[in-house]
Amino acid sequence: MTSRQTALFGAFLALAAGTVFSFGSITVRVSPSLDAVQYLLWRSFGLLPLVLIVALLQGKSPLRQLFSGGWLGLGGAVCMTVMADLFIFAMKTTTIANALLFSSAAPLIGAILARLILKERILVFTWLGIVIGIGGLLIMTWGELGSGNAIGNLAAFGVGFAYGLYSIIARLGRDRDMSGVVMGWAVITIITCSLFMLATGSSFATPMVENLAAMLHGAAFIGGGMYLLNTAARYVGAGRLVLLAQTETILGPVWVLLFFAEVPRLTTIIGGAVLLAGVLLSAFARSDAPEDESEVAARASV
Repeated sequence: MTSRQTALFGAFLALAAGTVFSFGSITVRVSPSLDAVQYLLWRSFGLLPLVLIVALLQGKSPLRQLFSGGWLGLGGAVCMTVMADLFIFAMKTTTIANALLFSSAAPLIGAILARLILKERILVFTWLGIVIGIGGLLIMTWGELGSGNAIGNLAAFGVGFAYGLYSIIARLGRDRDMSGVVMGWAVITIITCSLFMLATGSSFATPMVENLAAMLHGAAFIGGGMYLLNTAARYVGAGRLVLLAQTETILGPVWVLLFFAEVPRLTTIIGGAVLLAGVLLSAFARSDAPEDESEVAARASV
């Protein structure tokens, strides 16, 4: 593939990753009895068997795969765990609008870190797409923004930082097997959620139908989305990678409308359209990776 085709392919994978992630809004909606920690626990119980089965089908030792990414893989798993836990904490301690807005800094953080750490050249189109995307999210949450809780707001910003940092790790590990990240994320989440529930006396006896919905989220939507996102990281720069995956934010309200007839607010529709414009602008811009065409094409052909 040419450099242009490779960039478009990577953009398509990142867009697809966000789309797959967005279906989680359906399973969350049909699990009203599960609190955030219970949902995360059962979601991970769905994700872990999937990655174990995939490893076995590929003839790999699950334990070896868990450590296949080395320190980068471990760092990626920790980033994803921190991101999920901080987002739940933010949703509990600040307004939902604030949680969404502060965590939306992920593309900007990813782009800045990519420039500082990876020395990636971020094009004007990518910066413009990020600014437009954040503007769209601001419109989506307009009218619901409040002071919230300072710690909760900081936690939401931490979500964006963890996601941005993961995009850097994914780029650094693009030439190695990073499949262990998902397994590590599932294992760490199961351990931390179980310990939290034991410490707080939360019940493990939750409705089986809702447990299965959360497990479906983990197995199909998180597992599939992470595979696409990690593959996209081979071809797409860090800042652009996170921005393109914002299709999750755009499509989440769409599925809720279609399946539950929950009509979104006008500002949600307008903001989603603006965010989509920013995502599409970045998707069809040139590749922002600092590699020459021969190197990109060679890696894509592997």
